[in-house]
Parts: sequence; C-alpha cells; structure tokens
Amino acid sequence: MQEKKNTIADESGYYMQLDEITFNQVDMKWGNYVNAREKVLSFHPSRTAIVSHFRMFDAPGTIYKQSQMLREKQFVVYREAPESYDLLVPPTRDKVRSFFELAITDGFFNSIFTEESSFMARFDNYKDTNTPSADFMAAMSPAMYSIIHDMQHAPYQGYLKGVYLEAKAIELFLMQVQQLDEKKPANNSNLTPADIESLHAIHDHIGLYYHQPCSILSLSRMAGINQMKLKAGFKELFGTTVFGYLSDVRMQEAKRLLQEEKLYVNEVADRMGYKHPHHFAAAFRRKFGVTPGSLK
Repeated sequence: MQEKKNTIADESGYYMQLDEITFNQVDMKWGNYVNAREKVLSFHPSRTAIVSHFRMFDAPGTIYKQSQMLREKQFVVYREAPESYDLLVPPTRDKVRSFFELAITDGFFNSIFTEESSFMARFDNYKDTNTPSADFMAAMSPAMYSIIHDMQHAPYQGYLKGVYLEAKAIELFLMQVQQLDEKKPANNSNLTPADIESLHAIHDHIGLYYHQPCSILSLSRMAGINQMKLKAGFKELFGTTVFGYLSDVRMQEAKRLLQEEKLYVNEVADRMGYKHPHHFAAAFRRKFGVTPGSLK
C-alpha cells in the first residue's frame, strides 16, 4: 500500500491538497482546492481504470454552466484511458471545493460484474474513455458520504487497513450500482430542465435544513413545483423519496455528532428535530441496528 500527500499550487491562484492511497486494484483520492479563476487542467493517466468521481462540496453560491454536468452531491462513473485529456475547472471564489475519486481496475470490476445489474451491463458495453456521460451520473446518498469519511479515517494500519479499504470500496461501488440501476433513463423522463432545477433546489434545501420540520406542500411551494411531480420526480432523480432522503441525512448527521463531537443522545435528538429522545433512539436503531448510546 502506498500513501501520499501532495500540495499543488501555481501563480494563477489554483491551490490543491490531495491525499492518495493506492493498493492492489484500487486507487483513492481525496482533494480540496480553491481556484481564483477558470482554469484548464491536463491529465495523462498511467493506466486504464474505471473512475467514480464524487463532487462532495462546492463553493457556496456556485453558478453552474449548462456544460457542467456534475453538481455538488453527485457522482459519475466513467472509463479512464492512458491518454491525454483536458478538464475545465471553474472558479471557486476563494471558497474550498472538495471531491473524492475511487478508481478500480477492469479486473476488480469484472470480479463483481453481473448482468443482473442494468447499469453494469450498459457500462460494460460503453467504450468511450475520458468522457463522463450523464447516463452514468446520479445523486450521492448520505450513506456514501459516511463511507468516504470512514475510509479517510480508517481505524487500521498496514495489511488490515488494505483489507478494510477494499471492503469499503466494494460497499461504496455497490451503492453506486444500486443508485444507477434505479435511475430512470433520461430519454424516458418527463422532467423538464426547470423541474430538475426545482428538484435540485429542494434536495439542497433538505441537506441544509434537515433539522427543521418540512412537508411536501411547503417544499413544493418553495420550489414552485406541484406536489405530485415533486414526489415522483424526486424519486426518479435521486433514487429515494423526499422523506427517505430527509431521514438518511438526519441519521448520518446524528451518527457524526455522536461519534465525532461526542454529544449526548438527548442533545442530538433535539438537533435532529425530535421532541422525544426515545423516538430518535428508535429511528436510529432501525437505521444502524444499534442504539445511539452504544456509539458513545
């Protein structure tokens, strides 16, 4: 296993901190960067790989261009070939943008390949390289954030760390497979560009204000989309229901508060919007199979 920490900077105002782990058939990269103005980066991969790129956090107030497919809290899977290609990096206005990349070999992919997955079958026949496609793009789930965090803070060293990371890499990739299998093909969608913008606004709103009460009616009014299209479109676009996503966000944040900030269970329950701690504890146990108190 090889681990590297790199800092990349130039006179244009581009600055990146990059953590890399390479082992067996898996490469992992965690990157944080700021970029003063629009920049084109050139890449030349050393080998063929299947790359999953996760846009973790964007700079607040980011304005997306039509040509920018990938948004915050989304991922895309594509083939990378050992040939030069360019990538446009938009400005971040001195705010930090972060990403995670998981690169696996064809052998790793083939070891878990099954035609039972519509995504894997389609991707196996997709031969374009270094050109991400919207067909293989979907929303990140809160559980994906949790796994990526756990991998970066692996509780092992040496050989056991490699075993742990490989198991987590498989778990993360299978979550992507599930998301992409449930994704409705774009040409069969009835969602307009305006609908998609509204649904992304609702998705982002829930991610920021998960601790506040909400309803389908209030969300539909906020984003200017009817309730039926909100419920069906959210499921189509993000692979989960509105309240399924809200519950996932709350539970993953609750887990983080318990483990990292060492808050008491009743404090976390209050932050998550629960009036009664025992209702929170029951929901937490259904999600993770353990009581919140056991994490402390």
